[in-house]
Amino acid sequence: MNVGEFSWKLASLGKGAVGALLDAMKYLVVPLSIVFTLASVLERAEGPEVFRTLLQEMQFLVLVFGIVITVLGFFRGAYPKGSYSRLTFGMTVAVLAIVYALSLLLGGRLEDALARERFDLDLDLLFVLYFILAVFTIFMQLGEFVDHRRPWMVETGMSAPAEKEVREQHRWYHDFRVRYGSLYHGIKVSRAALTGYVVLPLIVFILLRAGFSSLNVDEVDDLLSRLDDLAATLILFGLPIAAISFPKGFYPKGSLSRLLPAVAVVVLSIFWIWTLGMEGRFVFDSIDGINLYLDYTGLLLWVVFGTSLWIVYYILEMLVYRREWEEGGFQKELGMKRAKVAKETVVMGAQAPSETTVAEAPVEGTAMADVSAPLEGSNERPVEVADGSAAESPTEASADIGQENRSS
Repeated sequence: MNVGEFSWKLASLGKGAVGALLDAMKYLVVPLSIVFTLASVLERAEGPEVFRTLLQEMQFLVLVFGIVITVLGFFRGAYPKGSYSRLTFGMTVAVLAIVYALSLLLGGRLEDALARERFDLDLDLLFVLYFILAVFTIFMQLGEFVDHRRPWMVETGMSAPAEKEVREQHRWYHDFRVRYGSLYHGIKVSRAALTGYVVLPLIVFILLRAGFSSLNVDEVDDLLSRLDDLAATLILFGLPIAAISFPKGFYPKGSLSRLLPAVAVVVLSIFWIWTLGMEGRFVFDSIDGINLYLDYTGLLLWVVFGTSLWIVYYILEMLVYRREWEEGGFQKELGMKRAKVAKETVVMGAQAPSETTVAEAPVEGTAMADVSAPLEGSNERPVEVADGSAAESPTEASADIGQENRSS
């Protein structure tokens, strides 16, 4: 690790302020607003005293952890992507967020208080779901560092630019090369898929199960069993979707390596929607006197049809971005301005240096070129330039330069 990368000369005050503001909203303002709202509701409803005490403890934890994470978020946002300084602060914030969430459980006292009110909510399971997503966030910090390390070093002059790949030598199966992919975007898209297809539905099922269990009615056991089966089926489809979403986000737009997993994700999503919609029929007749039957097959089929249109979108996406990706030298997609800078640097570095002619020679007084004596029997005279190479000049230009040399 280069300690010099922690120098404030590399930091940006404006970007640091933006990073601190985002973290403050996420870890301080929103949680504190929720705690104040719950405390106000309990105060008006004259709820149990134990909840007011627990909310006061949570309020203190939110203030302490929120302020610390906001300060660390400022330094994470201030330093550039690809630097060890940003990686260090980013990893610290990600790990501290896990400790923050665990501390809000208050050592199991919050779950015990809910259980005494006949609301059997498994907070430990909710924390496990959050922990899985938080681990993805930690790996995203590493992925961001890996993706942006070389472009940042090229931009700061600490590394030479890579050569541009020849377009004519590229074959379709070369699209699956690992160097084309962005680790950060792959993990980010995979985490988003895991959140939407697995974590959020499971949270809903956990809350529904806790709500139905609090009714203390034997007739809801069949409904709870159906919820468990539905949750298991969603996990069965959701985990493969999250796994396949990684190469979808990993490879850039315009590549075949992105198109194939994207189509696979759409196909699996159709099965996921069909399962979540219970095939368009909902029957509830577990409790005496309550019979409910819903048939929404037509609506569900329209949702499935709309989801299948994403296949057309990804095909068009490849056709539109293919030429741009090829002309850019098959670069990875970083999603930032530095990617464009690195792309232009790669193109400039791949071009061969042009030959220096007399017309391009420095003007008099710059002391950058030496003109040799005229050669006998030759109408042209070689000119030595600063790097020691010789360039042939036209006859008339050579005569003029030789005359200036003799006069001096």
